[in-house]
Amino acid sequence: MSSQHLTIRELAAWGFDHPVDRGVFGEEQLRDAASHAHRRLAVRMPYPDNSPIAIEKHSELASLLATRNDTVAMSGAFDGLAWELSIVDLRKLIAFQRRIGSSPRDNRPIQRDASPQELLDLALPLQPLSQSPYIEVASYRDRWFLRDGYHRSFRLMKQSVYLIPCVVVRAESLTQMGAIGRQFFPEEVLFSKRPPMVTDFLDEELNVHYSRAVTEQSTPSTIHQLPELIAANCRQQEGL
Repeated sequence: MSSQHLTIRELAAWGFDHPVDRGVFGEEQLRDAASHAHRRLAVRMPYPDNSPIAIEKHSELASLLATRNDTVAMSGAFDGLAWELSIVDLRKLIAFQRRIGSSPRDNRPIQRDASPQELLDLALPLQPLSQSPYIEVASYRDRWFLRDGYHRSFRLMKQSVYLIPCVVVRAESLTQMGAIGRQFFPEEVLFSKRPPMVTDFLDEELNVHYSRAVTEQSTPSTIHQLPELIAANCRQQEGL
């Protein structure tokens, strides 16, 4: 068992949950960060109610989706839910997760020119490496949310890759959407005029950054699994 250093990005314009270990950040610093983020948010256009589905924009990737349908179905992760495989635009998704964690050992960048097959393997792997293997999107009350896969989605966006394959869940409640708990934004925030967007994690002025030590309890079979395992560990410990 060893300790790893995790860097946290937390959205600051929509309130903070407590108690959370935010390193050296004190209450006054959090208030200042929130005030600055609020000013930036106030000039943003309201959330546009348009679908992120973008199959027609990536025909080659769309043609590969059907090859993963049986794999996803047999996983059992979506039993009892209405779901489908699709391609979505990350820029049109609301974030209900407050934080994203990354490790210094997450040094395998996703290439901007990744092939459709590489994107498919990243988002909908044939051999899952964790309990949350797929990038998932949820549609609920005419809004669209990133349901799971925040870490991979952030890495993709940093390389300006926005159109991705995923599992789209047609949720009928916040529970089905997976957004229950203090680590997630409340319903009044998610359905506000200017909700947190997935792309907001890229905006330095909308985030606070701090460090946290996370204990590795599992030994990954490859170095490439480590970032996802650390992120999962952090989610379990602090609701990340």
